[in-house]
Amino acid sequence: MTNDRAERQFGQRIVQRVRGFFSEKGPLSMAQNFEFRPQQQEMAARVAQALEEEQHLIVEAGTGVGKSLGYLVPSVLFRARAAKKAIVSTHTINLQEQLLHKDIPI
Repeated sequence: MTNDRAERQFGQRIVQRVRGFFSEKGPLSMAQNFEFRPQQQEMAARVAQALEEEQHLIVEAGTGVGKSLGYLVPSVLFRARAAKKAIVSTHTINLQEQLLHKDIPI
């Protein structure tokens, strides 16, 4: 198997893993207060795909969609493969605190 083909297959697996993670019966469903949101699942899959393809992505989603986990989970899964860090920058301290105290512990 060539490197390019292996990379494409890995990218497909990451997108599938992310979809599964956010599914109604996925690992996230065991978290307290989790509610399956198809919009969150789709956003997370698109984030994973953009990371894999090294593309830019702009997402607009309303309050309550679960944007924070929607970008955190694919970022962590994608970067864990390469044993590299993912950097998240926020506009407000409130969002930093939400990430640190609510979203990341999940």
